[in-house]
Amino acid sequence: MATPFISLLEPPNDLSSYNRHLPPSQQTCTSLPKVFLDAMEVREAVYVKEQGVPLEFEQDDDDNRAVHWVIYASVNQTIEPEIRDPSTNALIRPRRSESRSMPIGTLRLIPFPHPPHPRKGGIYVNDKLVNAGDPSPGSIPQDLSIIQPLTQTEKHRLSATPSFIPYALDPPTTYHDGQEVYVKLGRLAVLKDFRGHGIATQLIHAAFEWMMRHKNGFNPSATAEITTVSVSLGGGGPSNDVPKWKGLFCCHAQESAVKIWEKHGFQVDPAMGRWLEEGIPHVGMFYRAQLR
Repeated sequence: MATPFISLLEPPNDLSSYNRHLPPSQQTCTSLPKVFLDAMEVREAVYVKEQGVPLEFEQDDDDNRAVHWVIYASVNQTIEPEIRDPSTNALIRPRRSESRSMPIGTLRLIPFPHPPHPRKGGIYVNDKLVNAGDPSPGSIPQDLSIIQPLTQTEKHRLSATPSFIPYALDPPTTYHDGQEVYVKLGRLAVLKDFRGHGIATQLIHAAFEWMMRHKNGFNPSATAEITTVSVSLGGGGPSNDVPKWKGLFCCHAQESAVKIWEKHGFQVDPAMGRWLEEGIPHVGMFYRAQLR
């Protein structure tokens, strides 16, 4: 495998013409960014075909505001097979091949604000909590607890367009005080044939480096936005305590991928517990980068 290279797609992106019910290879809109289509090609291969996530759930509204990385490898592809004489086995036409850049891995970064943290023990289908009111996994009759329904504030945050999610407090967890803003890494996917070659590491490092160069890029600045932020966090109007990114990264990791994230400094947040997304066990993880 030749040395991989990475392409970047920065927000904002209008992906409204992307048809979630069709694979990326069948999208008809010619204005969709190639990098995004390549990212979806990898995500389809890993999450849909390999893990069984429904195709229509794989693309979401966060893709519009996310930063996307796609890593490519140069691979040889046969264009014309060789032809031999069936009686003498003599070569009539040699095989013709060419190199092409093939997307083999992807990662996205979602800026703040975010929907509320997932419920411990929650079951999520297409980002919707479907087991509110059910007993929590592992609870016993003497100490019965249930999956709490969403509050009105949480419902509002979940139903809001991603670009207009209101800032609000979350219950504190082990590594998140419930108020500090964070960026979220996710949709980390590497094609099966290319795993074990450090592809995920290159993608995660690319995201870290990009955030170091753009550490103030998502901080609110407009007066109206500052007012909204202050009021939603319990203030009475504009203040100097405007949310600013201080180096906190989060990821909702599949349990099978925890060790990959741990290699890059992420720690499992015990207070966030475990939940299911499309039937796949997930845990919350955080990493704090030292800003420079």
